[in-house]
Amino acid sequence: MIELNGGIRFGESIALDPTRIQPSAVVSHAHSDHLKRHKTIYASQPTLDFSKLSVGEFKGIPLKYGKTYRFDGCVMRTEPAGHILGSAQCIVDYMGCRTVYTGDFKLSPNDTCAPAEIHECDILFIDTTFGKKIFEFPDYSYIKQRLLEFVEASIYNGYIPIVFAYNLGKAQEAMKILGDAGYHTYASSQACAYADIHCNHGVDIVNYSLLDDKYPENGAIILPPSYKLYNELFPKYKKRTCFISGWALHRGYIHTRYFDEYIPLSDHASYSDLIRYVETAKPDKIYCLFGFGDIVEDLKHSGFNAVKVTMANRKGIDRYVLKQPGLFNRRIE
Repeated sequence: MIELNGGIRFGESIALDPTRIQPSAVVSHAHSDHLKRHKTIYASQPTLDFSKLSVGEFKGIPLKYGKTYRFDGCVMRTEPAGHILGSAQCIVDYMGCRTVYTGDFKLSPNDTCAPAEIHECDILFIDTTFGKKIFEFPDYSYIKQRLLEFVEASIYNGYIPIVFAYNLGKAQEAMKILGDAGYHTYASSQACAYADIHCNHGVDIVNYSLLDDKYPENGAIILPPSYKLYNELFPKYKKRTCFISGWALHRGYIHTRYFDEYIPLSDHASYSDLIRYVETAKPDKIYCLFGFGDIVEDLKHSGFNAVKVTMANRKGIDRYVLKQPGLFNRRIE
């Protein structure tokens, strides 16, 4: 059987992104909401490398994009998800059915990781973090230009630019964009360690260094959004702040936080890309994970069999079995 029970489980063979510590697990990427202290982790090599910085020691078994792996009755391969370096979609053939779990994914460009593609399937577990029509992100080149203009204008007017970005993924994307344009970035030890791993895997991030007590010449400071003491950094100097995230398009989020600028640089799929994925993948059943439920009603209105679920429980789906032999007729290669 295939079921949601603290992760996506295929019989006793395999669990994708389980929410509780397991003897073994397949992990889609290294963000903390998908990663636990499992004894054995199957994941891409970058994900294994990132995970060692955050969860300590474990047995890591690398999975290569495009290669087929067998877990008892399951045949699985991973493909790029376009979310962060090493992020993976999981394509699982089991009991005559093809299931795709996108994990966190993005179809538009990302300078720090391989691009994602759409995969046809019978059952689709799709990340719908931004499954609301307001989340239509601008063109990637425009977003990059806005970030560069923020830094350039801040420096020109005598301010220290501070870019707030999550330590893994978004920080390195900002470091690459600014570094490629000739600016220097100064970041936390964790963000720099993650950037070092990017470089080890062929992502050319330049002009970055550890934030210390030296004035950040010709560049920007990069901090995680949770950092509250930024005014204590270089107290004699004026600062301007910028938050980069898809949440920059959400008024409720903006109204509860204060930054000088908000740039909607997202590492998740936009609303229209979520719709495009479903329409191209042509699944018989869609399980929408994470984020907003609006997209479920929109998909239903378009004739798709969609339901909102969580990884932690089976709410909104059949109690035990999501798929039984003979329900689907897609040819499995």
